[in-house]
Amino acid sequence: MQILAEYSSRIILDRTSITLKLPELEYLLLNLTTLTNKLARYKLVEADVSIYVHSAAVATAFVPPIESVFQYVQYDALCEEINSDL
Repeated sequence: MQILAEYSSRIILDRTSITLKLPELEYLLLNLTTLTNKLARYKLVEADVSIYVHSAAVATAFVPPIESVFQYVQYDALCEEINSDL
């Protein structure tokens, strides 16, 4: 990574390069941090979601999740998606 000016940097990989300004780098960092946090949350509840998918696959209507299940997963949308693919 090269610093071109006080507020921009150039990233070079092989023969391809990209120049980013400070606000663009901050935006990317914020998004990467957000995505990292979301992925970590989903990995924590992977087993619970797997169990839910198995129970929702045989149901004909929305199956409410158990109380201890992760609150950030949109189970109603997940149930719709599972039942629409079957």
